[in-house]
Parts: sequence; structure tokens; C-alpha cells
Amino acid sequence: MARRGALKSAPARERAEEVYVAALRLFREKGYHATSMQDIAEAVGLYKGSLYHYIGGKQDLLLQVFDRAMGKLLADVETIAADTSMRPSAQLRLVVAAHVSAVATNMDALTVYLHEWRALAGDALANVQAQRERYTVLVSEIVSRGVSLGEFSTPDVRIATLGLLGMCNWLCQ
Repeated sequence: MARRGALKSAPARERAEEVYVAALRLFREKGYHATSMQDIAEAVGLYKGSLYHYIGGKQDLLLQVFDRAMGKLLADVETIAADTSMRPSAQLRLVVAAHVSAVATNMDALTVYLHEWRALAGDALANVQAQRERYTVLVSEIVSRGVSLGEFSTPDVRIATLGLLGMCNWLCQ
């Protein structure tokens, strides 16, 4: 027999997901700052005050977008970068494939992530910046190793890395 709390939590999770999906769509269409809590409430058929039953606030929704956009991708790239038994060219192909797949699968979330990450403040912004830097460092280490092994040729590993990531991110455009 199901517990009473379990019966209540499933619809709440479903409703929270509806709120997330609506917020994501609005953030993409209007931008984070131009989207109000009232806009989100209207999109899901709730009163504005009722939203807080499902979310902590608008910034919490944005953080959820960021977690969904980059969490799995960063974990995948960490796994790829850790496997130094692979040649750097193979690693880089896997990184690009993971990035392109993440963009294709989560186009709205990654678009919002790329355009709205500066909308955060304080610890939330610092965490996102650290995540972005971690991702860049992982890719840069692969490129650097490829240069050392003679697989790649570039006078500036950081610029080559940023160029590669910029091309992958441009898919959102």
C-alpha cells in the first residue's frame, strides 16, 4: 500500500516540472530579467503566490536550468578527460560529440545558460563561473596534451580551446 505522502509528492513533482518547463520557455523567449513571476504563474495556470509552493524563487529556476544544461555534460567531459589511455584526438572528438549532443538534446536550457549566466549574483554566480572554468580547463588539458604529443598544432592552447568551445556553443544560435 502506498504511503499518503508518496501520493501527494508525485503530483507536486509533476507540477514543479510544469513550472520549470514554462519558466525555461519564457526565459528563452523573453530573457530572464524580462520574465516575471506573474508570467510564469499565468503560463501554468497558477496564482503568483502559489508558485512558491513548487519553487524557491525565480533565481532557483534559473539555477535549475543551469544544473540541467551543464551538469551531465561536465560529468561526461570529466570522464572523457580522465581516460588518458585514449589519444587526445579521440578524446576531443568525444568531447565535441558530447557537447553537440547536449546542445541538441537541451537546446532551450543551453541557450538560456549561455545568454543568462551573468544574471546570477553572489555564490550562485561564483559556482557557475567555477563550473564554466572547470569545463574549459578540462578541454584545454586535452588540447595541451595533443600539442605535446604532436597530434595538434597551435601557438596558443587557450585560444584554440576557447575557439573550439565557441564553435560548439554557437549551435544554440
